[in-house]
Amino acid sequence: MPELPEVETIVRDLAPFLLNRRIVRVQVWDPLLVRYPGRQDFNRRLTGRIILGWGRRGKYIVGRLSGGLTLLIHLRMTGRLLLNLAPGEKYQRAALDLDDGARLWYCDLRRFGDMWAYWPGEEEHLGGFNALGPEPLSPDFNSRWLAQRLAGRKAPIKALLLDQSLVAGLGNIYVDEALFLAGIFPGRPGGSLGPRELDALAASVKEVLTRAIEGRGTTFRDYRRGLGTPGEFQHQLQVYGRSGQPCLRCGEMLARMRAGGRTTVYCPRCQQ
Repeated sequence: MPELPEVETIVRDLAPFLLNRRIVRVQVWDPLLVRYPGRQDFNRRLTGRIILGWGRRGKYIVGRLSGGLTLLIHLRMTGRLLLNLAPGEKYQRAALDLDDGARLWYCDLRRFGDMWAYWPGEEEHLGGFNALGPEPLSPDFNSRWLAQRLAGRKAPIKALLLDQSLVAGLGNIYVDEALFLAGIFPGRPGGSLGPRELDALAASVKEVLTRAIEGRGTTFRDYRRGLGTPGEFQHQLQVYGRSGQPCLRCGEMLARMRAGGRTTVYCPRCQQ
């Protein structure tokens, strides 16, 4: 699933081509894609609107359109948002035609992605978007916030960090990487972390995400940047996807476990 660095990369790639462009035609071929308001009304709402802003909130892409309309996109597991289709690209689910002749494609192998087009006052239709926690790269995400939200929690810290109401945008890849960098065992109860560990965790989340954005995201299979090229951060991963290989810090064999229903890789020596 595209996580914060991948979505941020897509947003940055596409913004120069989309800002101040008018949407002249909307085509949605997949009836499962539009969550609100309904496919025909979705098309009508978007057609003729000018894209005034193009940003991100957590794992969501947020387009601010003329007249106060907002376009919200979640790529879920395998969604791709591409300015142009690469040769052989398949699974086209929707397309937005722009007034300069460009076309923004939405492609999705597994058809889990979602789109909304809503006016102010219709936010009750947005589900989990309304419950997102702070952005992890913002000052609001810090050890004080973690201490407040983790106090007394017995669930594994890995599972808690995947909760989008605790911190927006984290997923399996970057939680594993941040916990390794902070030296924290993924199965530790969230409430057991002390002040120094919380400081280290908040700092590690920020560092890992910053480096992943600089690396343009992580590509194993499905993720592509907005211009169709893969990310590069997979070459810098310390633990994720490396179970059974030596730790790059201490040489111990990396282990695998389940935490929060997700496969988790960690170093038995470096993470306590």
